[in-house]
Amino acid sequence: MVLTQSSATMLKAFDLALLQPVDGYRFSVDSLLLVDFVRVPKDSKILDIGTGCGVISLCLARRQESASFVAIEIQESLFLLARENVKNNRLGDRVSVIKGDINDAYDKFNAGEFNVVVSNPPYRTPDSGRLCPHSQEALARHEIFLELPSLLKAVRFVLCPGGLFFLIYPSERLGILIHGLSENGLEPKRLQFIHPNSARQARMVMVEAVKDGKKGGLRVMPPLFLM
Repeated sequence: MVLTQSSATMLKAFDLALLQPVDGYRFSVDSLLLVDFVRVPKDSKILDIGTGCGVISLCLARRQESASFVAIEIQESLFLLARENVKNNRLGDRVSVIKGDINDAYDKFNAGEFNVVVSNPPYRTPDSGRLCPHSQEALARHEIFLELPSLLKAVRFVLCPGGLFFLIYPSERLGILIHGLSENGLEPKRLQFIHPNSARQARMVMVEAVKDGKKGGLRVMPPLFLM
């Protein structure tokens, strides 16, 4: 499958207008690809970890009107922006934004509180090249406040049995991701690779996992080509 739509065009399909920082972290097409990958059962309660400006929660709220969302963001500036975007798009009855650290999930949420968790987490290690020059972007893209093992432990805690977890992650770290999912009883059931184009190797991968799911049955979807 080849994707040629711009992020702005894809947002129009959800009837959304989003404010973003002039400088700092701005959502990329990765978030919108993840939105398209996520399955949202009716009447679900969904946790969006590291919501940024709120794009994933807002898009999914437009798609599934019976679902409710909690979007958590650790950075004050992005938290305020996400809250404003929820208000401006009149989705405050179903999307709540909280400022906080998912590492404190055990104090903020009940065990098994959510049917679905979705995340476009920071995935660059602090020593993987030069940090982004803007601190907001560095925190959003690099594992400074949140590392993969901590994320997966929190996901296991907040998900109900049989709950679904969706994330997008660098394909070169897929082995680490699969190992971490398995350690936390999150069984991978579906994945899809994302390529810059048909001539280049995959850059990212999207994964769906089920809490305490049966072993096996992994489906590899057709690849996505961005150009």
